[in-house]
Amino acid sequence: MYLSELKIKNFRCFDDGDYVIKFNNGLNVLVGENDSGKSAIIDAIRYVLGTTDMSWNKLTPEDFYNEDTSLEIDIVCKFQGLNIEERSAFLECLTYEGENEKNECLYINWKARYLNTYNPPRALTRITTGYSGSGNNISQEARELLRTTYLHALRDAYSEMRSGKNSRLSRVMQNISSIDTGNDSYNYGDNLDKLSLLGIANLSNYLLSNHKALREINLEMTKIIKEKMLLETDTFNTTLEVAGSNLNDKRKVMSLLEKLDLAVDKDSSSLMGKVGLGTSNLMSMACELLLHKDSKNNNKPCFLLIEEPEAHIHAQRQLKLIQSLEDDSETNNIQVIMTTHSPLLASVIKLSNIIIVKKGRTYSLSKEYTNLCEDDYVYLEKYLDATKSNLFFARSVVIVEGPGEALLLPTIAKLLGCSFTNYGVSLIDVRSTGLRRYARIFQRQNDKELLDIHVSCITDRDIMPDCAPHICINENFNNIENWPDKKIRNWRVESDFSDDEKCRYLSNIESKASGQSVKTFISEHWTLEYDFAYEGLQDKKMTKILTTSLINVSYKPINRDVKNKELNNMLNSYKTIEEKASYFYSYFTSKKASKADFAQELSINLEKEYSDKDSNEIARVIPKYLIEAIKYVTNGAKYEKYIK
Repeated sequence: MYLSELKIKNFRCFDDGDYVIKFNNGLNVLVGENDSGKSAIIDAIRYVLGTTDMSWNKLTPEDFYNEDTSLEIDIVCKFQGLNIEERSAFLECLTYEGENEKNECLYINWKARYLNTYNPPRALTRITTGYSGSGNNISQEARELLRTTYLHALRDAYSEMRSGKNSRLSRVMQNISSIDTGNDSYNYGDNLDKLSLLGIANLSNYLLSNHKALREINLEMTKIIKEKMLLETDTFNTTLEVAGSNLNDKRKVMSLLEKLDLAVDKDSSSLMGKVGLGTSNLMSMACELLLHKDSKNNNKPCFLLIEEPEAHIHAQRQLKLIQSLEDDSETNNIQVIMTTHSPLLASVIKLSNIIIVKKGRTYSLSKEYTNLCEDDYVYLEKYLDATKSNLFFARSVVIVEGPGEALLLPTIAKLLGCSFTNYGVSLIDVRSTGLRRYARIFQRQNDKELLDIHVSCITDRDIMPDCAPHICINENFNNIENWPDKKIRNWRVESDFSDDEKCRYLSNIESKASGQSVKTFISEHWTLEYDFAYEGLQDKKMTKILTTSLINVSYKPINRDVKNKELNNMLNSYKTIEEKASYFYSYFTSKKASKADFAQELSINLEKEYSDKDSNEIARVIPKYLIEAIKYVTNGAKYEKYIK
């Protein structure tokens, strides 16, 4: 069986609204920014189900929404996919749903409130079953089947693996089912390997208390007391007792386990000295996973909760861990619910296993909830690398189709006073084919559960001015009669479209990605570089920045002064801004300049010139569609007067 649904009310960041989290049967990865509700979801599950290490969860005022202890916390776990043994164990607690009531479900209702009439106040919890909580009480034996293995975040790995009273290592090992196997008592001639831990404790206590040297020491102490301190009629003898020998059997075993450290065998490894925090964390996680493996081997339902497994672990080990968990969840009766802040982990997980958590709301990326089609999942899982998967953790996202936008936009946003870093914006370069696919990650099938993440998709208009074919493609195209037939050429000019056709063309581009919180911003004239030239060449300062940047990436230093003059002379020879911008853009169509190199150089020069200027200065001389796109993802309106 697996946890298919979780409802939470009045717990931590969840108020009394309808918060429903859907889970897959297998791996589920919760992603999102800090304080979005990921840890609250994990804690809600473990409060209801309990954990395999038998740790006790203390309810505190901070667990109540807004720390209002007059509220009642209400958490409901719904389980589906019960096998015959599980249906038998929970028979009296099952709810029957679906057509002809053939779908057996198990609802566990957990309620908690504070009794404020007591001083100090006391926490009171209650567990019931059934859809409405009116079902039979669940037996303690059945509840044991629901316990989950929990790996908490920011583990104190060094201390947890060390010996000591109530050490984490001893508590985990005590709950492994095989720990009690063997003989509890020793008879002369018995094989020591057949002894249980209790048998070892009893034998060691016996051997210690009956050691020859210790018995002689005890007799000497008795003799001294009698001869030096007691009267003739006094009756007195001493004995050496082993501390803990009179404890119950469970405590004897625990005291033995508390002597253990988990350490690296230095003789069989390359490690020298004290192991690092990362390796210590791996050892700590392995210890916790023992409980998980023990449940699996005993054919119990397996639930595994992991918070931030990437802590202190380097990239390759992260990848091996998450891929092992994903494979394990697909091939065995195991459900894993995990939180992460790692784009690397998010990039290798199947997209349908990711759940975005935003302000307490959850948005599963399973196929039944998104607008992604089957081909989109295949494409995205192939190309969604660590540099792109940071979009799952962003407050807003900008999707671009080339290196020019990817290199320039962060600088422009910073100079406009809308730094992407300060606003939590992720910028994703998807090249020229994936824009609509990435956009649909943020679009839901149900319009009532919109994902509150603003997404700006920036794309080119790809309609050149009528003067561009002659300037940028072929000098013989100075007359429209010399152009190839429209049906066979792969470029379009303004005169190819009527006003209505142009509107339909632009609407079609916009409709491919836009929808819900996703908006498409199309270049106003042709491409990014052309639009920069179109706006910038009308300003003296910006003209110098643009031409200098273009020449710097097109020619060697020794030739730059001459080539810069030639470029400016040619620009001045043209009458219209369309012709000037087209000639500027011809450096890219003729392969004299790389768009990526130009964007990088322009970014550097813009920052040199405008970093100490009023942000309105640069807003006047850059393409307005870029300002619109930046404004949309940073919730800014300070440049609206410059947007046409």
